[in-house]
Amino acid sequence: MSRLQLLILWILAIVTGIFFFNSTDVPDSTASETHLDVGDSLVANSLVNTIDRLKITADDKTTTLKKVENRWSVVEKGNFPADVNLVSRLITNLSETKVAQGVPASAEFYDRFDLDPDATEAEKKPESITLMKDGEDDVEIFLGKSRQSTGGGGGSSGRFVRVGNDDTGVYVTQQSFSSLASDPATWIVKTLSLVEEGSIKVEVNAPGDESFKPWSVSRESTVDNLLLDELTEDEETQINESGQLKSLFTSTSFSALLTAEEAKEKSAEKGTREVRITDSAGSVFLFTLTPEKMAAPADAPNDQPAPAATEPANYILSFEVVNGPTRPEAPADDASIKDKANFEARLENMGDIASSVENNKKTYEGRFMLVTKASLGTLLKNRADLVQVKKKETPKTVVTTPPIAVPKPNSPPPGIARPMERPKIEAVTPPVAVPPVPKKTPTTPKPPEFTSPPLPGSKPSESTPQEAPKPPKQEEPKAEEPKAEEPKAEEPKETE
Repeated sequence: MSRLQLLILWILAIVTGIFFFNSTDVPDSTASETHLDVGDSLVANSLVNTIDRLKITADDKTTTLKKVENRWSVVEKGNFPADVNLVSRLITNLSETKVAQGVPASAEFYDRFDLDPDATEAEKKPESITLMKDGEDDVEIFLGKSRQSTGGGGGSSGRFVRVGNDDTGVYVTQQSFSSLASDPATWIVKTLSLVEEGSIKVEVNAPGDESFKPWSVSRESTVDNLLLDELTEDEETQINESGQLKSLFTSTSFSALLTAEEAKEKSAEKGTREVRITDSAGSVFLFTLTPEKMAAPADAPNDQPAPAATEPANYILSFEVVNGPTRPEAPADDASIKDKANFEARLENMGDIASSVENNKKTYEGRFMLVTKASLGTLLKNRADLVQVKKKETPKTVVTTPPIAVPKPNSPPPGIARPMERPKIEAVTPPVAVPPVPKKTPTTPKPPEFTSPPLPGSKPSESTPQEAPKPPKQEEPKAEEPKAEEPKAEEPKETE
């Protein structure tokens, strides 16, 4: 190889190295020259734990979170309460973010990491989080592009970030802040807890509907069922319907927060209903439910018009505090210990309940929230849907179970056919009439007289005694012979 060729190869190698160095996003530097070292916190915890404002900017949208009296709110939504879970997650991520690598870089290299706030292309502009204390900007963190993993999997291994008051370079962090949102509607809490305790009385009316019959339900205490007022003798309350009103507006979700102009434009005031609720603390609230205007039905395929909706899918909810909590009635002197203890507990909680009602009044009065029809449930029904014909009480039927026969020992178990017992055959012979035996007259036997036997050829003389003739033999009546299969009857014995 000639010297000229070797020189050309050296020049190409140097040019290639310079090009590679300038095109690499993360310079290969073992010695960090940045202000923060590996393992340091991106933001000091002493600052994160004392901030009172957070500003998130991305995609030309800005959300400002403000903390007043230990309560976060969204400034762009009229200081509406912020979702505490989302705010806590963001603060935790900021406090746990550590430096994984420091990259020395000056301002002209920020665009390589998508960290230049003056970039003309929207996708090249960084997201930013501004931490404020006492209402003044303190630290601004810029979030650039994700760092690609070098393991060959093509995944992300962190994110490039830059601290606004640190011009020594950029940093790589393991926290990606991927769930960061800049839309103010994302940060508001969408669950309403307006009624402090269980409803004691619920009254429903429809001022713009003359055909609607107002109705109300009430109960003595929170453990009882809500029953319809003014029932006739033949009516009773459907408990499964009225039971849904027990926890009404204690935890109700809404889908969107509307301005006064948006609410007026969307409202169909003809179907408005008013709901007056009294809770167990004596507070009275008035809720107004206005149906949302139904959009014109879109044409169905094949030029077939789609059926128009008959009922609105959403309602616009507004809220008003009519009366705060009232002092509970003192129990009688002979009341039970439990009733007296409940009175003392309610009296002790009066201050907290009054403060909660006042906060809800400041926060929700004058607001308009879009709620679904399904979340209102029984409130949109008529009185006829809550009553049923009273069931007549029927006498109780007493069922007596016959005694169960206990099987005898050595008897076959139930369910097995028992052998049939044949009836015993007894032969009964009718009595046989036996004629009476004639009684013999007892005679005294005479002593035998000695007589000489007669001589041959001589005639017996008259003086010679002769044997008296024997009486004729009488035949005894024979008894009827019994049949072969019947036993023979015993012959009666002769009686003297």
